[in-house]
Amino acid sequence: MKLVKSCIAMTLCSLLSAPTFAADKASEKTQEQQDVIDFYGKLNISLQASEEKGESFNELKSNASRVGVKGKYELDHDLTAIYKLEWQVNVNDDSKDTLTARNQWVGVRGGFGEVTVGRSDTTLKVSQGKFDLFNDYEADLKHLFIGENRVADSITYKSPVFNNLQLLTSYIISDDIEADDPYSIGVFFGDLNLKKTDFFLSVAHDENMPVKFKPVDSGESSRTEALANTRVTGMYKFGDLRLGAMFVDTEVVNTGKSETGYAANASYKIGKLLAKVQYQEFSGADSISVGADYKLGKNTKVYAWFTDREGNQVTSNDDGIDYILATKGQYFAFGMEQKDRKSVV
Repeated sequence: MKLVKSCIAMTLCSLLSAPTFAADKASEKTQEQQDVIDFYGKLNISLQASEEKGESFNELKSNASRVGVKGKYELDHDLTAIYKLEWQVNVNDDSKDTLTARNQWVGVRGGFGEVTVGRSDTTLKVSQGKFDLFNDYEADLKHLFIGENRVADSITYKSPVFNNLQLLTSYIISDDIEADDPYSIGVFFGDLNLKKTDFFLSVAHDENMPVKFKPVDSGESSRTEALANTRVTGMYKFGDLRLGAMFVDTEVVNTGKSETGYAANASYKIGKLLAKVQYQEFSGADSISVGADYKLGKNTKVYAWFTDREGNQVTSNDDGIDYILATKGQYFAFGMEQKDRKSVV
């Protein structure tokens, strides 16, 4: 953790000193060939009222607030070095160590596409694009769907975009020498941010991806299973109206047991207000959420949402232990999100 803090401190120092020579460096390059460093952050803090297992309580949530730095440097042979270092900031944690690792990788970009190595979201996770209208909240897809993985020891390839079509793959080097290495592959059509196109469609698949299941009884040990996941995602924007749908299929590799699920959502923009609703179902559990975001400025918004989630659990065929897939509860929150970004050329 001291190393992480030192890295952030050095990054801040470099950003403060960089402008003194950035102009001279930029003059030596064309506008299309510039070295760029982006320092960015996001604070998303909410007051949340929760009801779980018959108990009601209030809490302050950090909602995956984060800080990071990313950059690119022009190399010889029409290549570009790229990197990203990102940490989650847990402002609601009472301990002093409030940073946890998120995506952290380095790579090379060129006419062939892009290759990165390090800690990354799997292709299947990336394939959702901006589908999840309640990302980082209690209605986040990860609370019901299995497969929202960010993994270390990952080698990721992104092909160039051709006629709005792109191929992504992730290969993960397993720490278990007896297990098959996991991989993730996907095909994207359209813009996952819905900015360059009004549509987005993706098909992605994980194989041999290890997932840890939490037991109902805290005295029991957790269980790790290798899973195969398939996910199909679609989004379309009709002016201020945006619609989305997702289908998932999850199979336990060792037993062949599988479960399917789906999600659907809609949002509508009315001036500075964005109203949204999302429904999700998987393996007997479901979740419905409604909410609204209101823009106070380019990088600032306030919001409120409500989520009602039905939980479930499964029993392992091997040890007879019940494992939690989703926790039942009702949640209401209102909060504020502030983003910031500083670019040094």
